[in-house]
Amino acid sequence: MTLEAVLARLQGVRRNGSGWQARCPAHEDHIPSLSIDEREGKILVHCHAGCSQEAVLAALRIEARELSLDACDGNARVVAEYPYMDERGELLFQVVRLEPKSFRQRRPDGQSGWIWNLSGTRRVLYRLPEVLNAKSVLVCEGEKDCDTAYGLGLVATSNPGGAGKWREEYSEHLRGKQITIIVDADEPGRKHAETVFASLLWKASSIKVLELPGAKDLSEWVEHGGMRDALLELARNAPERKSTTQVTGGFILTPLADLLARPDIPVEYIVENLLVAGTVACIVAKPKVGKSTFARNLCLSVSRGVDFLGLKTKQGECVYLALEEREEDLKNDFRAMGADGSEPIYTYAAAAPAEGIDAACDLVRQRRPVLVVIDPLFRLARIKDEKAYAETYAALGPLIDVAREVGTLVVLVHHAGKSAKADAIDSPLGSTAIGGAVCTVVLLKKNSESATRTIQTVPRIGQEMPETVLRFDPESRSLSLGARKDEADVQAAEEAILEYLKSIGEPKTEPEIDEAVEGKTGLKRKALRALVTRGNVTREGGGKRGDPYKYAFSFSCSQDIAGTREQETQTRDQVVENKDGIPCSQNSQDSILVPAPGEPQKRFEEGEL
Repeated sequence: MTLEAVLARLQGVRRNGSGWQARCPAHEDHIPSLSIDEREGKILVHCHAGCSQEAVLAALRIEARELSLDACDGNARVVAEYPYMDERGELLFQVVRLEPKSFRQRRPDGQSGWIWNLSGTRRVLYRLPEVLNAKSVLVCEGEKDCDTAYGLGLVATSNPGGAGKWREEYSEHLRGKQITIIVDADEPGRKHAETVFASLLWKASSIKVLELPGAKDLSEWVEHGGMRDALLELARNAPERKSTTQVTGGFILTPLADLLARPDIPVEYIVENLLVAGTVACIVAKPKVGKSTFARNLCLSVSRGVDFLGLKTKQGECVYLALEEREEDLKNDFRAMGADGSEPIYTYAAAAPAEGIDAACDLVRQRRPVLVVIDPLFRLARIKDEKAYAETYAALGPLIDVAREVGTLVVLVHHAGKSAKADAIDSPLGSTAIGGAVCTVVLLKKNSESATRTIQTVPRIGQEMPETVLRFDPESRSLSLGARKDEADVQAAEEAILEYLKSIGEPKTEPEIDEAVEGKTGLKRKALRALVTRGNVTREGGGKRGDPYKYAFSFSCSQDIAGTREQETQTRDQVVENKDGIPCSQNSQDSILVPAPGEPQKRFEEGEL
């Protein structure tokens, strides 16, 4: 099991020096007390509150032997090493085959040792330098078959991870070459071959798909007596595989039957159900709301492969382009968020280059990061007329194309318009082309009355997030989700009504409550009826003219008072008794609001974080 897999099963994960810290799953842990580290090929877990390692692993449903990152531990032994090189022949990583049969991946640690994961490592085709110099290439499913082909004097390649792991970017190295895809004779193998064929179509000069007779794969075919000349003969006689697509006036037309027959490609998320690889997203907010805080938290989470807003992330290299801030400010913010420099994050804090978006596209193609943040968009795009639809759309086009080509998530940080829009898709400042062109709009808003922040998303792919409270932890400078905005508003109204009725000490009519308590009338009515239903407030009277309903605080109420219920969040409020013996939350406001002002909170409020 990899370190990333262990961290994915934990809650409240954060960096702690060279290791990690999280809430222990073996006990009710409000303050993270579990340390996780990787040393000498092993994952180490230790609960500082006293839970045994057995209890921690049992809660995680992990066996102790799974914490060994060293492939040679236990009964496993290395039987083959498959090195993956870059274009210059420099080692990027290895795939190691073990006996009993299993596969592990490792990368150099720079000190003649290994790190047993590929965090932040660029993936390439097997035997890439040979592939680049060849005109004809066999594409196999695994490294063993490629080495078998090499033994026959033929150039062959495969992708790391085997069947189902082909990436669109691999096809660029095979552009213009004569390709023969050697199919593994099983269902996953045939499906994988179709994926490779679809990816190479219109890139390779010719494509043949060959399933070898009487064998599962190339290695087995050679073991049964297959020879080089026989393989070449089979390849020559295989028909060239062509799509029934038609090129008409520059348009490539694909019959619907062919389209439906192509294998389904699952959506690859950078942030689970929220942000999609190979797309452009836009974080939109008015000034001083926290756009950069949000973007930097996102960047830090993706670089570490830890949850963001409670959602899983894909770990990898990140690039942050801060185009209107000082390098010192960027450094201080990331440091305050807990970054220690081990994260694969690359930063730029200066004016945008003259080439603007073209330079950004070149950067994405060269580094191929998982995530790029452009903060803010208009410092890079330099659009003359921000309201011009055609100009804006044309400026974003190259970013959309390069994101799709490389598989990078490009996140644009952008200002919201001055007036509030009924539809979040129209919130970006300037032309509606921005909301229409990007895949996901992330809208951040500030409620001036309650000082809360909210988040709302409008996705083309993934799940829509309704307006939800966004909480800020001033200690870790991290963000988390609170209640839905409508639920939080009702809860706040309930608390205000209870406080008023308790302080006044006598029954009050609904108009009197409405006048005394701030907020929207409809919201207060909904809150009042909920309080009566739960028994937190008593109601008397006939509800008629001359005998209106009157409402009073119930001093015999249960613990189910607005703001005192256990929150479904990482930090639960402590319930104490007040002087009247009534259970109440020690910090009920913090359960739905941004924490009370302090220096970190003040900076967040002023938009400096």
